[in-house]
Amino acid sequence: MSTSFEPGDLLLAATDVDDRNVDLRNHAGAGRILHLDREWRLKGELRTGQTGLVVGLGLDPLSGSLYACDPGSQTVTEFLRDGRCRGVSSLLPRARIGSIVFRADGSFLAGLHSKIGEKPDAPTPRLYFGSFADNRLEPLAAEIDGGKFGFHCITHMCVSHDGGILYYVSEGGRRLMRYDILARQQLPDLLTFAKDDPRGTLGPAVLADGRVLMATGGAVVTVSPDGRVLKEVVVEPTRGWSRLTLALGGRSYYLSNFLEGLLEERDVESGALLRSHNIQRKFSLSGLAEVP
Repeated sequence: MSTSFEPGDLLLAATDVDDRNVDLRNHAGAGRILHLDREWRLKGELRTGQTGLVVGLGLDPLSGSLYACDPGSQTVTEFLRDGRCRGVSSLLPRARIGSIVFRADGSFLAGLHSKIGEKPDAPTPRLYFGSFADNRLEPLAAEIDGGKFGFHCITHMCVSHDGGILYYVSEGGRRLMRYDILARQQLPDLLTFAKDDPRGTLGPAVLADGRVLMATGGAVVTVSPDGRVLKEVVVEPTRGWSRLTLALGGRSYYLSNFLEGLLEERDVESGALLRSHNIQRKFSLSGLAEVP
C-alpha cells in the first residue's frame, strides 16, 4: 500500500531483509521504504520492485518526487508525490549509487557507494551532478578515502545551506571531505581522524551557521566551521549509528541505527533525546527523508 506524501511525513529506507541469518557480504532483500506520518505512525510502504539494499533517499524540491538509491541492484527508483512508483531513473547510470542529495534549485548530487566491480581501466565516476528537470548529468572528480574496509566511495553526504559545498564521507573512514560544487574542485578536509581513533566518519549534516554534525558509530560529534570537535554526545548502544539527517526545522536531527533498527530524534544543541522508534527489523534502516 502507498499514500501521498504530506508535510512532516518521514520516509525511511528499510529494505525487507531477513535479519535472522545475516551475511553482510550478501545482504539483500526486497526494496522497501517505510512511510510514517509526523507522529511516526506507519502510513504505508513503498516498494521499488528491486532486490538489493535501499541505502540513500532524496526528495526533489521541485517535483516532490522521492528517489531511492539501491547500490545492490544498481538502480535509483523514483516515486511520485502520490506514492506511486514511476520506475528506475533513466538519467542516472546503472551503477552502485547509494546516496543522493538535492539543492534548493532542484539540482542534485549522487554518490557511488562502493567501487566493488569497478573496472581498473575504466573506473565509474564516483560523484555526479545533475538535474532531473533539465535532464543533465555531469561526472565530477572527487576524492575518497575508502572507508573502514577500503572499498567504499561516497556513502553519506549533505550540502551547505547556500548549496555551494558538498560535505561527504566514505563509510567508517578517517576523513570528513569537502567539495566545491561551483568551482568543481576538491577542498581541504574539514576533519581527519587519527588512524588509531576508534570513531569512524558516517552521516554528516551541516547547520545554517556552518557547524557540522556527524555520526561516528557510537556518538555524534559537533564540528566547528574550522574543523575543531566542539562536542561529542555518546549514544546507546554505542555501535551502529550511521545516518544523521537534519530535521527541516533545524532545531533537531534524526539519527538511525542500521544494526538495531532504531530511529531517534535529538536536539541539535544539547543532544537530548526527544523521541525514538523501533522499526522491528535489524540490518535494514538506512536513509531518511522528511517531506517539507
